Amino acid sequence: MQRVATYMVVKEGMEEEYRRRHANVWPEILVGIKRAGIRNYSIFMRGRELFSYFEVDDLEKAMALVRADPNNQRWQDYMAPLMEVSSGVKDGSTVYLGEIFHLD
Repeated sequence: MQRVATYMVVKEGMEEEYRRRHANVWPEILVGIKRAGIRNYSIFMRGRELFSYFEVDDLEKAMALVRADPNNQRWQDYMAPLMEVSSGVKDGSTVYLGEIFHLD
């Protein structure tokens, strides 16, 4: 199992809209995330900065499945206008955070 953390940034003034959209994530997005093997997924927000955490058995395979999902592609397009630093799912520019400590 891999533990994965990412970094993103919301454009100034888009914080509330980002929260609103994530309070109403499309059901097909949730199905696609689970189908890709992503679990224990959270997004944390501090100001405009976003930190995500999830667990997956095979990150490369999961990201390939997510990128190929037309529903996820629509979601990425829907979220793009809000993002200064995006999730990078569509273009592979994801900012991954290196794990330096873990306590089980």
